[in-house]
Amino acid sequence: MLRFMLAVACCFILSDGMAQSNLLKMKFYCQATEGSVNAVLHDLAIYSKVNIEYAPSSLDSTQIISLPAGETSLGTALNRILAGQKVSIIERNNKIIIVTADSPLEAAEKYVLYGFVQLENSLEPLPFASIRETATGTLCQSNVFGFYSITLPSGKHALQVSFTGSSSRTVTIDLDKNRNLNLALSPAMLPETQVEAGNMLKRDAGIKLNRYQSGIYSNMLGETDPVRAVYLLPGNMESQESGGKLLVRGGDPGESLFLLDGNQVFNPAHLLGEVSILANTSIKSVQQYKNDFPARLSGGISSVTEINTKDGNMERWSGEGEAGISSLSFTLEGPLKKNRTAIMLSSRQSMGDVVNHDLLAYEATFSDTHIKATHIFNRNNKLQLSGYIGTDQLHLSQDNPEYLQKWNNRLFTVNWNHILGTRSFVNTTLNVSNYDNYIGLMYNVPGEYNKGSVFNNYASGTRYEAKTQVELTISPHLQSRFGGRFEHNTINSYNTLVTYYFVEDLDSFSSGKRTLGFSDIMVYYENEIRIGANFLIRPGVHFNAYNYDNYSYQSWQPRFFSSYRISESQQINLSYTQIGQLLHLVTSPYPGMNREVWIPGSSQLKPEESKMLNIGYQYKSRNKLHLTADIYYKETNNVTGFRQTSNLLFNNDSIEKKIMTGKASGYGAELMAEKKYNKWKAIFSYTLSWSWRQFDSIYNGSKQPYRYDRRHNLNLLIQYQPIKKLELSVLWHFNTGDWITLPSSISFKPDIATPTNTPFRGTETNRLNLNASYYFDTRKIRHRVTTGIHAVNQSAMKYSTEVITEENKSYDITTSPDQLFKYSWYLTYNISF
Repeated sequence: MLRFMLAVACCFILSDGMAQSNLLKMKFYCQATEGSVNAVLHDLAIYSKVNIEYAPSSLDSTQIISLPAGETSLGTALNRILAGQKVSIIERNNKIIIVTADSPLEAAEKYVLYGFVQLENSLEPLPFASIRETATGTLCQSNVFGFYSITLPSGKHALQVSFTGSSSRTVTIDLDKNRNLNLALSPAMLPETQVEAGNMLKRDAGIKLNRYQSGIYSNMLGETDPVRAVYLLPGNMESQESGGKLLVRGGDPGESLFLLDGNQVFNPAHLLGEVSILANTSIKSVQQYKNDFPARLSGGISSVTEINTKDGNMERWSGEGEAGISSLSFTLEGPLKKNRTAIMLSSRQSMGDVVNHDLLAYEATFSDTHIKATHIFNRNNKLQLSGYIGTDQLHLSQDNPEYLQKWNNRLFTVNWNHILGTRSFVNTTLNVSNYDNYIGLMYNVPGEYNKGSVFNNYASGTRYEAKTQVELTISPHLQSRFGGRFEHNTINSYNTLVTYYFVEDLDSFSSGKRTLGFSDIMVYYENEIRIGANFLIRPGVHFNAYNYDNYSYQSWQPRFFSSYRISESQQINLSYTQIGQLLHLVTSPYPGMNREVWIPGSSQLKPEESKMLNIGYQYKSRNKLHLTADIYYKETNNVTGFRQTSNLLFNNDSIEKKIMTGKASGYGAELMAEKKYNKWKAIFSYTLSWSWRQFDSIYNGSKQPYRYDRRHNLNLLIQYQPIKKLELSVLWHFNTGDWITLPSSISFKPDIATPTNTPFRGTETNRLNLNASYYFDTRKIRHRVTTGIHAVNQSAMKYSTEVITEENKSYDITTSPDQLFKYSWYLTYNISF
């Protein structure tokens, strides 16, 4: 009998203990609640119907805690509420007792949720999408390839996923192990449904644009052009003197690097910079770095602009086509094997001089073709192959001389995305980039020279690159990025032939070419460290080892970025950058059409080295006002310039003997404001800047304003949407003129050098563009009609300058800006399906 009573007692004790241990595992439906720790514990006791005892004085009640709605366990909910509190949880007598402890309560076991953010019905990865856990506010952002990784406690979570140009979506998951999950967003068909990520703590000072920001900028062909939209940003300008290339913070065009899917583009524009190298229909995102440079970037000391293109629709065939007065373009994408292999083809062709003679002051044609194939091997591996060909021809006829230029780009890229684990992502790339540039100048010399002479100049280059990048998310507060690159370049500097005709057969320049070959090895490492919810720092280092001929160069380049969120709507950032550039783009300072040469750094022309400090401020409010301001100062060593008695393109002396090196400095302030109010939207940007050059052999070594020193640069864009399907916009641009170097005398023979230089401030310019866009749907096809007027006021925004004087005599010199773009209107029709 005694044994029986003891057995019953043991069973009772064991069952009671099991019941108590099962109390924390008990499932129940929790209502959404938010408040102090005490208030949320009170609500939890009601929802779970379990008594919870604690001493309010033992808890930090200043924290605001939230619980999402949904089924959960009592233990998971308590761990979420009490994480970090110096308490322990005890089950006794069918109730929960919270008692004080010497160490903080350990959070529930954590797991990693990772995968890609994709566009619904296409599997197109979405770069820089935000993922936010609604209860705790934990945030992460997808990288440029759409990959994300976020660490969360076990249990049920509500994730809000958003991306500009898409409708936001809330996804509920129950996390009990590491999980690979791709998150899909549906495209926002109407502009007013687009969402923004909000005032996320900045991870860098890069500026991101995307093709879904429709109507923000239309180029002179009427195409929506997100690449050209970078000119609306403060600190960015375009060269007036014909070349039309991007100028950033007073630097020259060669200091701004363009990457197409990670591959360098040497000639990054059509029509003297007025049209970007790629049709908008194939572009996914555009991002520019000029305020700070992550450790992985190099090669452009003023800016790096990354253009990323679509992977191709994995689920169905779709496309876009656009026809305008001056060009035709189309993009077609779809699966070769559904959810496995996709292809994207984009092509554009100018209409030629049949229609362009009223648009341009010269004869111009261009074309580009881009093809990309993507294959998904499995959830962790994706391979991409892409190729690009772009060509341009420009012919300018004046009384004297005639000008012919041809240039092209050819790119090939192999890209492999690999998810190495739950927290790591690896991207490996092989790149080949090639360019050709031909310039022919015909001079009809009067008097004793009764025959015209043509100075034919040809340059080319090829770049081979292999690189890998690793992203490792160690914890929610620490992410490491590291990688390396090897590249080899061959540059054929200008080879000159003097004939009586234009030599358009480029094989004629094969003899006598001077090939310059160099190689470079780069490695980098950086950490992104979050300190609390409002402070982030990103220290990093970039190392280069460069070898050209018998010249070797090594460079350690520290990088630092930090951001601090002052309030829900304000944050500040600070960055310091040391960056180098191995290739010099030497540009003639004399007036006339653009003449440039790429030259590698050498013992005589050392690589450029720049140091920059940037302080930024951002205000982003719920009433749709977005304000940014930056001030910067930078110094650069080993910048290049022409010697006073040199003319680069017209003799065969050593190039290095014609070029001198010196110092540069620049500083300024940039302001940008964007405001949305009902049907109105306004974007304003203003830049106040100074840019200086200093050479020992010019102006007695004193500091002088650089060619691209512009004191004021202003853009104002106003957009109005009277009805849902109609957008009207007006864009006004103003800038101070360039500094032009005028020779004191001019010879009819371009191979005769000029003895002295005189700086002269060019003409102030402004331009007014008008644009209207209307779209409508028919079944599965969306139609958009765009019309507008480019340069309403007919200002010579793009021009070439003619200097008028007499041969070999010094007289008063006047400049004549010959306008290259006329007043023009455009009309385009676009369909997408």
